[in-house]
Amino acid sequence: MTASPIDLKPVRTGRYRYSKLRWRVLVRAFDAAGGIAAPLWRRLRPSRQVDSPRRILVVQLDHLGDAVLSAPLIAQLAAAYPDAEIDVLASPSNHEVFEADANVARVRVAERTWFERSPSRRGLVSEVWRLGRSLRGARYDLGIDVRGDVLSILVLAIGGVARRVGFAMGGGSFLLTDVAEWSRGRHEVRSRLALLGPLGIEPDFDGRALVRVRDEDRADVAARLLDAWPGRGGRRDRRAPRDAEASLHAEQFRPHPPMLAVHLGAGTAAKRWPRGHWKALLERFLDDGWRVVIVGGPEDPPLSRSLRPHERLVDWSGRLSVRQTTALLERADLFIGADSGPAHLAASAGVLSVILFSGTNSPIQWRPWSSRSLVIRHRVPCRPCHQKVCPLPDHPCMTGMTPDRVYKAARRWLSRADRLGAAVTAPAPLEVVHEPDYHPAP
Repeated sequence: MTASPIDLKPVRTGRYRYSKLRWRVLVRAFDAAGGIAAPLWRRLRPSRQVDSPRRILVVQLDHLGDAVLSAPLIAQLAAAYPDAEIDVLASPSNHEVFEADANVARVRVAERTWFERSPSRRGLVSEVWRLGRSLRGARYDLGIDVRGDVLSILVLAIGGVARRVGFAMGGGSFLLTDVAEWSRGRHEVRSRLALLGPLGIEPDFDGRALVRVRDEDRADVAARLLDAWPGRGGRRDRRAPRDAEASLHAEQFRPHPPMLAVHLGAGTAAKRWPRGHWKALLERFLDDGWRVVIVGGPEDPPLSRSLRPHERLVDWSGRLSVRQTTALLERADLFIGADSGPAHLAASAGVLSVILFSGTNSPIQWRPWSSRSLVIRHRVPCRPCHQKVCPLPDHPCMTGMTPDRVYKAARRWLSRADRLGAAVTAPAPLEVVHEPDYHPAP
């Protein structure tokens, strides 16, 4: 039986970050046992002492957006240890972000992780063991777990990493050599930079969380746009050699209407805006004369099929790499999407953005790292719920954000940016448009 809205309350986490009680109990038991055994183990097997790390490993086994938020940490590590090699242990979902980063020497991609959207519990222990053993030959001097995750910390320990830095709130702190201070509700970029504290590094960062884009990616996107919406000279001959410099030239696109990039999906159902809402919003922008490009991955629901065909609407979801998507977003006039990976790519690209936040988690902690990103949410009494699927039949935190309100907020955001000419910087105090509080029917 589905609980009524009145019965639902925000999920409160305690000492441990996990929202599910069973995980908090398991991790607490693991820490209790490990805390007893760790001192004896350190006497028998003392860690290698490293004064200046030559080989560094950052563990990031979760999702695309999380990886974007780690870019400032990697940049700061590269500045602090210019002679060191920085590797990343990444997931199939986020490895492209790190492969585009010039500060990363090597990206190790795990075949499967426990952060997958529908993870299988089969062979989980053996996978942790396999990942850890795969690191031993590299003899890493320093390893950093950015997530605060007991299994990732266990991978570092099994891998023989000499110095291991992470947070205690995910469990496994007895396996760390250095524990960073965790602050609840702090933005994830600042939390990642706090991992530098135990290393004696004072962060010097106030810019963007950048995903590096090559000129080849920009040229490819420019050519795709020219194919989709030809200039006055007509559609480009696909058989003709591509002139990268000409494709990059902005003059080709000035006669065109403004361009809206949208991401219709999200990693979990609880974060997705309703299909009918998207349809109403996009048709309104199309009626205003905008061009609309749909971005996203092949795993995104095929929502575009419910939209009526239009000469100014193209669906490129699943057809662009992470770098190409970022290059497209650099050219867009506006991005609208839910709390998901492409929203963070939009922040990296510096495009004006409107982000539709569900009641799943806190936008203060997880919003895109950009002063040009506007967060919209509809207040509900059950936030934050940390749910993957909303247990309420009407999904009020997302259905309550009407297309009309999102459209008007986006228009005001565009108008304000035109007046102020705001530069792209780290977020100022959180810009959030709150919908009226949700009051369930009696």
